[in-house]
Amino acid sequence: MLLLVLMAVCVRLRLLTMPLERDEGEYAYIGQLMLQGVPPYQLAFNIKLPGTYTVYAVIMALFGQNQSGIHLGFLFVNLGNLALLYFLARRFLDDAGVLVCCAAYVLLSLSSAVLGLQGHATNLVIINALGGLLLLLRAREKNQPGLMFLSGLLFGLSFLCKQPGLFFTVLAVALLARDGWAAGMGQWRLCAGRILLFTAGWAIPLGLTCLVLWWMGTFPRFWFWTFVYARAHTSVVPVSFVLHRLAASASHGFERWLFLMAFLGWLWMLFQKGSPKFFMTVFFICSFLALVIGRYLAQHYFIVMLPVISLLLGVAVPGWAAFLAQTRFSRLSAVPVAIFLLICAGIIKSNAAVWFEEPPEVACADIYFAYPFVECLRVGEYIREHSKPQDRIAVFGSEPEIFFYAHRRSVSGYIYMYDLVEPQPYASAMQKEFIHDVETAKPEFLVLVNTGTSWMPQAGGDAASLFNWIYSYERQGYNLIGLIEMYPDRTEYFWGPEAGAEKPKTYNAIFVWQRATESQPDGTNNQPSVK
Repeated sequence: MLLLVLMAVCVRLRLLTMPLERDEGEYAYIGQLMLQGVPPYQLAFNIKLPGTYTVYAVIMALFGQNQSGIHLGFLFVNLGNLALLYFLARRFLDDAGVLVCCAAYVLLSLSSAVLGLQGHATNLVIINALGGLLLLLRAREKNQPGLMFLSGLLFGLSFLCKQPGLFFTVLAVALLARDGWAAGMGQWRLCAGRILLFTAGWAIPLGLTCLVLWWMGTFPRFWFWTFVYARAHTSVVPVSFVLHRLAASASHGFERWLFLMAFLGWLWMLFQKGSPKFFMTVFFICSFLALVIGRYLAQHYFIVMLPVISLLLGVAVPGWAAFLAQTRFSRLSAVPVAIFLLICAGIIKSNAAVWFEEPPEVACADIYFAYPFVECLRVGEYIREHSKPQDRIAVFGSEPEIFFYAHRRSVSGYIYMYDLVEPQPYASAMQKEFIHDVETAKPEFLVLVNTGTSWMPQAGGDAASLFNWIYSYERQGYNLIGLIEMYPDRTEYFWGPEAGAEKPKTYNAIFVWQRATESQPDGTNNQPSVK
């Protein structure tokens, strides 16, 4: 176990400088703005609640405003998750089960299958939920009102980091309600008092957030994006897509076999007297709902499932081994352990290139094939080196990490373009506001990330109108000073006059324009067509 933990720490330390992916870029950029005194939802909009932005701001204040500092902070978050899961597992599992549980979590949480090397909000949801769950279990045993209140506080923070954290609150309420049912009507006051204390603690983080944002003048934007628009954004995705994503996740990778073993552990537990059937079953259901509620089922969404999957594996492997040992097939009792070890070896082997061999940028490109995260790092660095702190940027694409790398602010709060082009009722108004922001601010730099993964166009959405405007606007006083052409096996960079002289050979590219000056008027550089 210690060797596995040491391996995970060494892997994360080796890859500290890995370029940020899109969500990390959003959290980092808004956290950067917060460190400059700008409240969330004033200069950058998104559907996520502000807890993760606050954590990013704290991490960057402690470890630095770069990818190394962010990934170092999340190394400690992941170690915290493991420690909390260990203490939770000790409550329900024997020593062998605890070992299996923790070993599984180390490997699964590090795996590229769930994008475990990145600093996702789901890791913060988990650390608060596990902490709240441990306090809740102790408060129920010792009848300590203070711990009940603190438990609610942590579950409230879990929700504040990302909306799916609400389902872990459902788990807590279910446990308290079951206590009341078991105690009978004579104890209803005690049960009601516990739920009231828990609810008071839960409401404080959200209540204080609303109050602070109202005082700072951004509450209307916060409410629209995180509650009103969030429902419209999610409803765009059909249920059939959720089923397709679940099927795709179950069709490849060694990780899926651990999920299957966990399910077998749940089945075994159902037939055992004294086993924590209710807790594990409700924990699994709530974790699954937290996974699917957003419908998009991105790989990192599966992180919310890892604690309960690891606990069920701690039930499955020793449980099936003990069961076989008591039958006439006792010689097969080592098979569950052997299968578990083989799957763990397969996970290590399938991730070996990223974990142990590839440089951070190559590892990023390997994990996020067809995503321009390495290229966006170069764009951000170039703009930072060739601009003044007060210069503003417009990015046509969904790559907020560019603002973070450049340490320059966006001219618009719309930092994701797929919000503007998906088939949802607010898209047209969002496009108009974004266009108005750009035309009014006249940014020093324009960046077009001309890749499908940065736009995610959907049937029924209106991407053509926005692209037509981009095509006309970049010709009005801007010169091409950067061209990054992305091919499956390489990326070619052209900067300065070389970019203007280069005729693009692929539309899978990033274009960088700078506002023309008197010494270099508009038109001195070749202006490529974009699609």
